[in-house]
Parts: sequence; C-alpha cells; structure tokens
Amino acid sequence: MMTWPHALLLVHVLSALWLSAAAFGGTVVRAAGKRAPDLAGKVGALRIAHRLASVFGLPGSILAGLTGLLLLFYGPVPWGMKPGWVHASIGLWLVLLGLNLFYNFPRLAKTLAAAEASLAAGAPSDELERLTASKAPGIIADLTALGVVIFVVLMVMKPF
Repeated sequence: MMTWPHALLLVHVLSALWLSAAAFGGTVVRAAGKRAPDLAGKVGALRIAHRLASVFGLPGSILAGLTGLLLLFYGPVPWGMKPGWVHASIGLWLVLLGLNLFYNFPRLAKTLAAAEASLAAGAPSDELERLTASKAPGIIADLTALGVVIFVVLMVMKPF
C-alpha cells in the first residue's frame, strides 16, 4: 500500500519527468526549426515548441517545485530547510521558473504569433526577424535543460 509521503514523492518524480520532456525536447525542436528550409517548417517548429512549453514545461516545473517543497516537510525523509542542497534547489527553481514564466514563454507566444502572421502574408515580417534575432531565449532554454541535470544531481547526491 502506498503511503501519502510516497505518493507525494511519486508525483514529484513524474512531474520532474514531465518538465524534462519540455526541457530536452525543446532543444531538439529549436535546432530543427533553425535548420528548416522554409518559413512553414520554422512555423511548425515554433508550434511544437509552444505546445511543449505550455503542456509540459510550465505545468511540470510548477508541480515539481511545489511537490518538492512539500516533500521537505512531509516526504518519506523530512529534510526541512537546513541542508544547503535544499537552498540551492529552491533558488535554482525560482530563477528558472521566473525566466521561463515571465520571459521565455511570453516571448515564444509573441514569436509564434508573428510567425503565423508571416506565414499568412507569405514572407517573414520585420517583427518576426526581430524576435528571432535574439539569442537570449535559446540560452535560457539551454540553461533550463542544464538546470534539470543539476536538479537530478542535487536530489540524488544531496552533496551539502
């Protein structure tokens, strides 16, 4: 029989896997979009990236973080707030969640809207060119994928 703390741990791990789907899948989709030979291919990649972020990335990140916080006090091993790896995990989670929730996701939605409009017009607009010229969204996405790896190390090793 599964106990409440173990059920919470299961939800935490599953939501982390949910987040990982977006973090690692998004890097593949972004690379495919850059290599797409035409505007329709680039728009298709943006649609997939937006879907990954909205269905997997943001919900997985929020749920993994909230269940992780609950596990600190109600998990199979109630760690509390004392260990350094807990502080590092919470800080990393807040930074990555903030960057993705308030910068990357809204920018991705704007880029997709500009790409859809450009596809309807038959040529890339100045707005689309401006939005896709920035390297910041890709850097943040790659940092998020790296953050997932760091989370795994922190959760498994509990180094400090």
